Amino acid sequence: MAQVLWRLAMAAVLPVFAGMAQAAQITLSEGQDMGCQLRIDGEIVSGDAEALRAILEDMPWPDGTSPVGQRICLDSPGGSLIEVVRMADIVKTRFMGTAIAEGATCESTCALLFLSGRFSHPESDGAAIPDRVLHPRGTLGFHAPALVEEDRNYSRDEVNAAYARALGSMGEVLRVTSDIPESLFLTILNTPASDMSYVETVEQAARWQIEVAPVSLTASDIESSLRFACLNGDGGMLDQRASDSYLYGSANLPFTFGNLGPDRAQVTSRGGFRAEDSANCEMTLRADSDPLDRIGYLVMDGAGANEISRREVYPYMFHDPRLPLSALPVVRSPAETGEQIFFAAIQAAARAELSEVEIRSCWLLNPEARIVNVNEYVNLRGGPGFEAEVLRQVPLGERVRVIATQDLRTPEGGDRARSCMKACNNLALDNGDADLRAQVDRCIEGNVFWYEIRDGSGTAGYVSRKFLAD
Repeated sequence: MAQVLWRLAMAAVLPVFAGMAQAAQITLSEGQDMGCQLRIDGEIVSGDAEALRAILEDMPWPDGTSPVGQRICLDSPGGSLIEVVRMADIVKTRFMGTAIAEGATCESTCALLFLSGRFSHPESDGAAIPDRVLHPRGTLGFHAPALVEEDRNYSRDEVNAAYARALGSMGEVLRVTSDIPESLFLTILNTPASDMSYVETVEQAARWQIEVAPVSLTASDIESSLRFACLNGDGGMLDQRASDSYLYGSANLPFTFGNLGPDRAQVTSRGGFRAEDSANCEMTLRADSDPLDRIGYLVMDGAGANEISRREVYPYMFHDPRLPLSALPVVRSPAETGEQIFFAAIQAAARAELSEVEIRSCWLLNPEARIVNVNEYVNLRGGPGFEAEVLRQVPLGERVRVIATQDLRTPEGGDRARSCMKACNNLALDNGDADLRAQVDRCIEGNVFWYEIRDGSGTAGYVSRKFLAD
């Protein structure tokens, strides 16, 4: 650590070397495809922070609901640490994201500026999330600041003074990188100035909360893609490598599906995460045809009270954690996002799970249920029975609330309804009676029983028991 602090101190007290270089070019972004307003090209030297501040004074504050279009593209070998810290403060105050475009390189202190990127939604009351985006064909490299020294012996007082300045410099670096994972901070400090640590794989980017875009979605193996997204997302929240999880090479992570549509889905794992594998990975996904933006978010339902449990989801996260970034499929146009095929694959997986669900009881056991045993949707009706008006088409897998779990309706009445209800009561007493089971199955299949529910939109109505599963 002392060696690192010494490097920081010398980099901080000798800015004159950087000052001899030509100032970086700070211009409006033109022709770059990373959602940038500005671009910074070249070595960062003394005076560049004021130049950035002056340009931003004439620009409106970011106020959109998406970080796309509110970023600064970086292409720089680095430069003055002091100046980079000043620029990072400006970027963080303005809630601007950062990006590295295709073919661009951001190394050394430029990487610290890159890490300052963040986005604040207009309705978030000032709360911000990281927004730092790397093109799969861009280069992002970290190392500790360089040691610049004269070839002579140093006195004890000089060393102590340098060490004190190093602590001050260290505090500045910690401040501007306060929201990065610990493993990334340690990587920066432990990489000598003569070397460079690059972001090279999907799991590195996900773990260090560096988004990679524009990348197309993958649907060749939708179950694996969903598992990878959960692993990469959780790795970023826990600061762990996704491939270290026992789930990485396992297909034993079933999913349930809800809120399905050609451009949306809710996907939930059945446990598998966090302490005692008790947390569920719940992803809320929606297509927006913007390859530079998020496709949704995931929540670890059941995580500990003090654990981070929410993470934005980008398309690159659905790829194998060990895949090199250079191998990711780059999106060249909105038509190449793969969203249509991706959501179609989710719908196919949902139909395989939900279209032939065996209903084992007349009564629902929980106040929450899912729509099952249909290809696409079931009609929500204004009353029990197929003669009632249709209020809405409720899609396969949508979660609904059961208004009264014990309130089974039998709209047709008569002997059949009474016989079916008696069979239900008797089966509850003797679940092993095969004849009773067969009779109850025929009653449910024949739509004798109906439940009053409230669907995902809040509309109250009736659905046959046949189409509801716990």
